[in-house]
Amino acid sequence: MFPWSPNTQLIARETAAQLPAQSGIALVIALIVLLVLTAMGAGIAYVTSVQSDLVASVINKPLSIDAGEACFDNAIEWLSTSDGRGWLNGAQQNEVKKLADKGGPLYGKTILLDTAPIGSGDLREIKFQERVKRASYSTCDIQMIDPQTDLNIGSEIGTATAYGARSFQYVVSIAAVGVVGNSFSTSSKSAIEVVLQYIP
Repeated sequence: MFPWSPNTQLIARETAAQLPAQSGIALVIALIVLLVLTAMGAGIAYVTSVQSDLVASVINKPLSIDAGEACFDNAIEWLSTSDGRGWLNGAQQNEVKKLADKGGPLYGKTILLDTAPIGSGDLREIKFQERVKRASYSTCDIQMIDPQTDLNIGSEIGTATAYGARSFQYVVSIAAVGVVGNSFSTSSKSAIEVVLQYIP
């Protein structure tokens, strides 16, 4: 060792002898305070998140109901197509057709087109269109409740040259779940069901 280099062991012993004894209580108290502040911050963030979800749910509830009602409109329109008439004629009692499932005729429909003005371009504000585009129905199920055939329709005897025509009446149930959200979360959901008598 060089004559001018300090003796590190001697310096360490002298420094340790000069320091007062510490128990470390300040460190423990600081860690406890930090833990309490962290828990308070996490609690406030959770409450804020829950409250914002509740507000979004209340604000978007009418739009999710509109989305469910759009399912009814689209399902009744589908019943008037050749596919819909084919299902009506061949459906057994309590048979369910899932129209909004992947690959179904109403898959991916939003209420943007259902609420668009007829016969003119869509002149509604862009913000309104973006909001309405987020509303759709995730479920649109139609169930055959009762297929009925009414044979008693016709003309009075002697007033027509042909006998009465055969008429069909169907009692169907349409169940819809309207949702408003984006690809990350759903802010509002409404389940609606209607039972109707359909006469093609």
